[in-house]
Amino acid sequence: MRCSNCNSCNTRVGWVGLVASVLIGAFTIFMGVLSNSKALMAVSLCLGIDIATALTVIFGLKISSKPVDLEHPYGHGKIESVAVGGISVLLILSAVLLFLSSVKSIYHGEEGPQQIITLVVAFVIALATEIKYRYAICVGRHFNSPAIISHAEHARIDVISALAVVIAVIGARSGLHFIDPLIAIFEVGHIFVASMKMLKSSIKSLMDVSISDEKISSIKNIVSAVNGVRDINYLRARQIGRHIWIDLSVFIDPDITIFEGKNISENVKNYLTNKLESIGNVQVHFLSNRT
Repeated sequence: MRCSNCNSCNTRVGWVGLVASVLIGAFTIFMGVLSNSKALMAVSLCLGIDIATALTVIFGLKISSKPVDLEHPYGHGKIESVAVGGISVLLILSAVLLFLSSVKSIYHGEEGPQQIITLVVAFVIALATEIKYRYAICVGRHFNSPAIISHAEHARIDVISALAVVIAVIGARSGLHFIDPLIAIFEVGHIFVASMKMLKSSIKSLMDVSISDEKISSIKNIVSAVNGVRDINYLRARQIGRHIWIDLSVFIDPDITIFEGKNISENVKNYLTNKLESIGNVQVHFLSNRT
């Protein structure tokens, strides 16, 4: 069930993510340098990637929403999968850089953050990022957008990273300065796992993966309920970005006219469009059935 503001949220979620990431990121970098916290700098690095993902959402959704044309008969939905793949690569590179920096810090025995203000900063960043996550994941799930969902999932990683800074400060105040870069290395694991998951998802989407069996069954039930449809000959459906494209053939009564058959096909298309969300296109063919 979508609220009345869902469409406006869909168009502005990228900008909200961008502005929030820039503000939180700038604040985190400043406090990370001031407190000499590798873990806090790791959070700022992740927020830098958030800025890139927000930009990808802004421009990716703008392109994917374009209507079909002669050069793109299946629309522009795959741009979101390409965007997710690009985000994943950036995350992997960031994880490598963060790992090397943290190992160097442990090797040289650099002091960790000990200021109480760093604890307060960590909680503020975690709260702000959690709000950003909840907003983005709501929009992403409503519109079945891989780009927005990946942007939201990375924001959730930032929440965990910010809270981990608390442990780093407690460790540093106890004389265990290695905990701060060790937590940064732990965050690398989160970044790497999330990025590999998103990369796998984007590759899968680019290969025109079929939709789930549950959705297929739902489509069959809707089509079978349309008056005039005697049976389903074949049904093919694939995910293209946020949209589902359906190609199906139905059997109709051989005694009806072609005009009536076209009306049945149009009814099938309308039923699917009205009862299912994220439908990109429905192609319906009809055949007479004498059995």
